[in-house]
Amino acid sequence: ERDLELAQLGAAIEVINHEFEGTINAIRRSLRRIKSWADANPALREPYQDLRASFEHLDGYLRLFTPFHRRLYRTQVEISGAEIEKYLRDVFDRKLEASGTALVATKSFADIRIMQYPSVLYPVFVNLVDNALYWLTDYRGERVITLDAKGGTLIVRDSGPGVSSRDRDAIFDFGFSRKPGGTGYGLYISREILKREGWSLQLSPARANAGAEFVLREDQRKREDGS
Repeated sequence: ERDLELAQLGAAIEVINHEFEGTINAIRRSLRRIKSWADANPALREPYQDLRASFEHLDGYLRLFTPFHRRLYRTQVEISGAEIEKYLRDVFDRKLEASGTALVATKSFADIRIMQYPSVLYPVFVNLVDNALYWLTDYRGERVITLDAKGGTLIVRDSGPGVSSRDRDAIFDFGFSRKPGGTGYGLYISREILKREGWSLQLSPARANAGAEFVLREDQRKREDGS
């Protein structure tokens, strides 16, 4: 039942995204035609600019789905930490600003290079940052999400309240969530997808006066074998 539910959800998103692509192309063509009228008629300029700005905003969000399509990347590609950071800023820019949260990427993270499918790596980071933002929203201390890299591992840490001791063993269990209305799918799916590609996703040991820290690590034998 779980697998069927997730497969159905994925198929629905594929269909919706395909339909949106056709609609977006039609709107883009119409905007090009309207532009000449707006240039000649001052009364149309402001409505045209508002319409174009709203369209570009929507189009930008739809483009964020591109890395999620496995069929577009039949082989693994080189992904840099800087590219991951940019993608996360594109996705969460408004949420970060609204919550007063800083997203910080270290130089070691920005410089790292990974051979992987974008459809594997990007959703994991989206899930981790989204979770961090949720727990930081009402946090009264410093609100920072840090992207870091050490010795080939990728790290996402936040300055929030951290994970309680009673939840640490269950946090990756399917269906477990402390969010009101949460599905409990995110961390479970992220870990399972990474595991299929020879990676692990772990919660670092609790640290005093520190938030949650998640570590993505490629299996050492896989790196050595080059497989």
